[in-house]
Amino acid sequence: MYLVNDGSKSGIRPADIRLLSEKMSGFTYIDSEVNQGKGGALRDAVRLTTGKWVIYTDADYPYLIENAVEMYRLLSSDAADIVVGVRDEQYYDQLPLRRKVFSLSLKLMNYLFFPQLKVKDTQSGLKGFNQKGKEVFLKTQISAFLFDMEFLVLASKNPTIRIQWIYVQAREGIVFSTMRARTILTELVNFTSILFSGDR
Repeated sequence: MYLVNDGSKSGIRPADIRLLSEKMSGFTYIDSEVNQGKGGALRDAVRLTTGKWVIYTDADYPYLIENAVEMYRLLSSDAADIVVGVRDEQYYDQLPLRRKVFSLSLKLMNYLFFPQLKVKDTQSGLKGFNQKGKEVFLKTQISAFLFDMEFLVLASKNPTIRIQWIYVQAREGIVFSTMRARTILTELVNFTSILFSGDR
């Protein structure tokens, strides 16, 4: 397990890190001096991984455990290089309105502007990949939320990369945060940068 402190200066106690290191085999703590965003933090962790497969998710893990198990099964059986979680209607129904509108609008924009995308729901926080997928993931540059989309756009351009998807469901009791207007504007800028990035 890899834990990245993405530039936080509070709430991090050395005793807590020591406890995690003692209780969890293979635990790695990465302390970033500056806040990079989710994409940058994940690249720091993925770069250090040594296993055959990588599965990453949101800090609050809003999905069913069975979803991660199914993802691992597909990767470990060599059925795919990248496995993507796709949210079902039940999942969208639990999102705050602004977040739901943004997610569904982005999905529609993917259909319109990225027809080559093999999975149009790019923003689910559960994804996994093998070493071929890892190589593509580390080519991403966006530090905010749309690094997920950038990853799948790059992967979809590579005919040798096998992409599969699974439906993911929200676990009972999860409370989703809303999206700030500033975050949405930032992601629209990132969407434009992906659209005009060309081949990498």
